[in-house]
Amino acid sequence: MQTVAIRDLKNNPSNMTKHLENGESVFVTKHGKPVGITLPLNNDVFSLGVKKAVAVELYKMGVVSLGKMAEILEIKKQDAMSLLNSANIDWLEDDTNKIAKEAQKWL
Repeated sequence: MQTVAIRDLKNNPSNMTKHLENGESVFVTKHGKPVGITLPLNNDVFSLGVKKAVAVELYKMGVVSLGKMAEILEIKKQDAMSLLNSANIDWLEDDTNKIAKEAQKWL
């Protein structure tokens, strides 16, 4: 995910648009802290709805876990798995990779 500072947006707004046109979400930061997120308008956003699209995007980027995504959407974890399945997102492989990476830290 890309990051753009508010100051950069003021000076060069096309920087944000470039990322969005490439289908990339963008964190907007102020003094180095995230204050917002932008999503490219694509079929996923319209078919899933904005809240679901944001939660799924955060999951795909590895910002939130499957459980946290379910919590954000106020649904059961199993329903979150079904949502990812319907969006053709392989949640099992992603979670397995996250667990493996976390385990490597402790070895």
